[in-house]
Amino acid sequence: MVHPAADVAQLIERREVLAYEQRLARAAYAYGVDLRRAAWLAASTFGDPLMRTVDRGWNALVADLSGSILQDPSRSAPLPVMEELARLVRLLRAPLPTLRVLVRGIASSSWPIVTPLGTTKGSIHWLVIDAERLMALPAHERTFLLGAALGDLQCDHGSIVAAHLMAYRSDHGLGLVRTLLKPWSKVGVFSADRAGLIANNQLDAALAAMRAHASDEVPWMPQRPSIALREQALSDFDRSAVMVRVRLMMQRQPEFSLRSLRRHRGDTPEPDGSAEAEPSADATETASDATPSPAAPAGGADPYRSAAPTAKAPEPDDDELARALVGAWSLARCDQRLTRRLGLL
Repeated sequence: MVHPAADVAQLIERREVLAYEQRLARAAYAYGVDLRRAAWLAASTFGDPLMRTVDRGWNALVADLSGSILQDPSRSAPLPVMEELARLVRLLRAPLPTLRVLVRGIASSSWPIVTPLGTTKGSIHWLVIDAERLMALPAHERTFLLGAALGDLQCDHGSIVAAHLMAYRSDHGLGLVRTLLKPWSKVGVFSADRAGLIANNQLDAALAAMRAHASDEVPWMPQRPSIALREQALSDFDRSAVMVRVRLMMQRQPEFSLRSLRRHRGDTPEPDGSAEAEPSADATETASDATPSPAAPAGGADPYRSAAPTAKAPEPDDDELARALVGAWSLARCDQRLTRRLGLL
């Protein structure tokens, strides 16, 4: 018999591990000023009670949206969107959100195509999408918007967006909320843009998607910085060591790339001769495991008991990564240049 207490303990431990991984992942790419301000907002005696109003009003907001503009939870999003989200969640180590779909006929001026919503402390993550408009977009724009929205959730911007939405739907206080939260919404956009670039993997595609949706202003959404400032910041981040590592990882682990996702869907595969040029690492390991070792003990003896302890051989240096990182910028340098442009120093 399994005790429920044991299951609860394992569940809590797993959630803590996932939250720890998500914090490490966002610290690897997000704008440092954004992370520090978010930490202050969550821990300060002024900001924490203010944002707790989002937690208290969340159930009422969900009931309001479910009865007006959200489809029934049983209506799932299109399969390509769900596949893309699954890939991006693994790539960014982002939280797995609850996906809700807007009803048909919503005006584009009323809701964004993708909206991240949530509560404080990362306890609830929602992604509200306009399925028709999202599926009508080119692939690179769809990927950028989904990646940026997951970045917002990972950096705890969902509660800030929810605060604006609550004030708007209550018909009072939107101006006050926008003024109070402007220091956070102003810098949070840059972390989301970086997540969109990581999702797209190509600077030109990310910039094109950003320009295409720069004018998608919704009255209740937090105001965003100018497109020129966002383009400069994203171009700087593209030169960082983070993007070098991401691109190299996508080459070595095809399950994170867009190419493998499109091949899985049945699209026309792109020519790639790398698979025939050299065997994969898994095949090499399988072949080496199948080859009997001359030092293996005969019979059924336990090799871990009979073999003498030996020092672990040092792992070979990654020359390819070292060559790729030559000339790459540190994340601190990208943050410093952006901070100066924003006039925060």
